Amino acid sequence: MSLLNVAVWGLGKHAQNRILPALSAMDKIKLVGVCSRNSEVVDECAKLFNCYGWNNPKQMLNSTEVDIVYIATPIGVHFSLAKQSIEAGKHVWCEKPLTCSYTDTQTLVSLAKRKGQVLIESFMYLYHPQFQRVKRFVDDSKKIHSVICRFGIPTLENPGFRNNPKLCGGALWDVATYTTSALLSLFPNQQIKVLFSEIIKEGLQVDSGGRAVLRFSQGVTAYLEWGTGVAYKNEIDLWGVDGSFFTDKIFSKPRGYQPQYKIRDLNGNESINDGKQSEQFMDMFCNFIEIMGSEQKITIERKIILQRAELMNEIINFKGVENGKLEKY
Repeated sequence: MSLLNVAVWGLGKHAQNRILPALSAMDKIKLVGVCSRNSEVVDECAKLFNCYGWNNPKQMLNSTEVDIVYIATPIGVHFSLAKQSIEAGKHVWCEKPLTCSYTDTQTLVSLAKRKGQVLIESFMYLYHPQFQRVKRFVDDSKKIHSVICRFGIPTLENPGFRNNPKLCGGALWDVATYTTSALLSLFPNQQIKVLFSEIIKEGLQVDSGGRAVLRFSQGVTAYLEWGTGVAYKNEIDLWGVDGSFFTDKIFSKPRGYQPQYKIRDLNGNESINDGKQSEQFMDMFCNFIEIMGSEQKITIERKIILQRAELMNEIINFKGVENGKLEKY
């Protein structure tokens, strides 16, 4: 495969600190440019990474040197930017979640398929060795009984779009999407029933947290909890019929983080093992390169994007438990 030329649209702290350095360090990817309304930041990043800098998105989208647009803007504008990029003949790699509307996500997936463009949603943690170790525990277990998955963050000093409902701010889209994407990756190709869902708003402009209980068709029950303005928590705990598994910082990780796995056998005897260090954004981009070269993987990615959006939609639209009974498969 030839070198992939990528431009980054959106230059917030996350893009500057994690996305641009990871892209610039890849052998099979060339960071060709950055785009933002902030001309000062554009100039700084273009100089630092020796690439083009655009304040006008049309110039970026018209550039024949750009193959892929990486969208790193607030969630609420993902749909518009992704649509413009696809219609301009660019492939799109987009920060999670792709949109905050199931209908909008369906529209983008259909458009990308019709235009022959690749569309990928960026959940970086899925490609880190830590998550692969979690998957191995699931695959090696006789049966998983239940899963508890939590992600919560303290109040941010500069929350930015996260407090703006027009930009899809709030805990649901910012952190809950990690928990649902994890469960769908661990237990693929199953039907899912939302047994309970609660989204907490408490008079605020945006939601501050929530919880959901899911039942998978092969018997796994999952409890998901998320929040903002709470003590930091970022973990997954699996309970199987033949053992249990816990690991911390499963989603967001500092550079150089070395995972630990707390594993208990059938009788509760515990061992603690160290995992591999890795840069999960570079892991993600390595996987994206593989997707770009495979029609089968491109098709699978479209399906997964829709599954994530559909599950979030069902959690949002949960109407309650009828007659006080939980429906079972």
